[in-house]
Amino acid sequence: MGETEAPVRVKRWPVLAAVGVVVAAAAWWIVDEMPTVDDAVVRDALPSIDEHLRGNTWTGVLADSGLSGVRWVCTRKVIETRPDGDRVKVGLVANCDEIAPQGGGLVTGSGFRQPMVYLVEHARDGYRVLDRELAKDGAAYSPSVKAMFSWMGARRVLDGPGPDDPATIAPAAFGMPEGTPVRAWR
Repeated sequence: MGETEAPVRVKRWPVLAAVGVVVAAAAWWIVDEMPTVDDAVVRDALPSIDEHLRGNTWTGVLADSGLSGVRWVCTRKVIETRPDGDRVKVGLVANCDEIAPQGGGLVTGSGFRQPMVYLVEHARDGYRVLDRELAKDGAAYSPSVKAMFSWMGARRVLDGPGPDDPATIAPAAFGMPEGTPVRAWR
């Protein structure tokens, strides 16, 4: 008669406990890295951010077109707010078009869609802009977004939906009725 080997018995509970710890740690890390948006900061900081955004863009094609009333109209999607000492970093994606009234409608010229992080500090009348960092172009785009935003914030910028098209709010920005035609210039 030959001897048979007894099957090796592995206690499952230590393995399951270890897997549970790994899953819990991963979940905690993901939740901890989730970008948060402080609505009060956004509400108070966006007026100065919007003013800075519209006032610190480049001169586009409509500026030299002879059209009057040329201005930048921007929509933005706030991705995250992160405390930075007494200051706050507001990460967002801005979508801006240079727009002017023409012939009962509106025309668009230059435009950009740009991830950026504003550094703001609390002031008497809200927040004031101290600095703005822009994502880099070309091959440096993705690495710069990853450096500017939290891990999850960068994922939202790179893979998520962006802000609305500025043409959707352009009529209201010019005091024109909804449905006013917005077309490309020339």
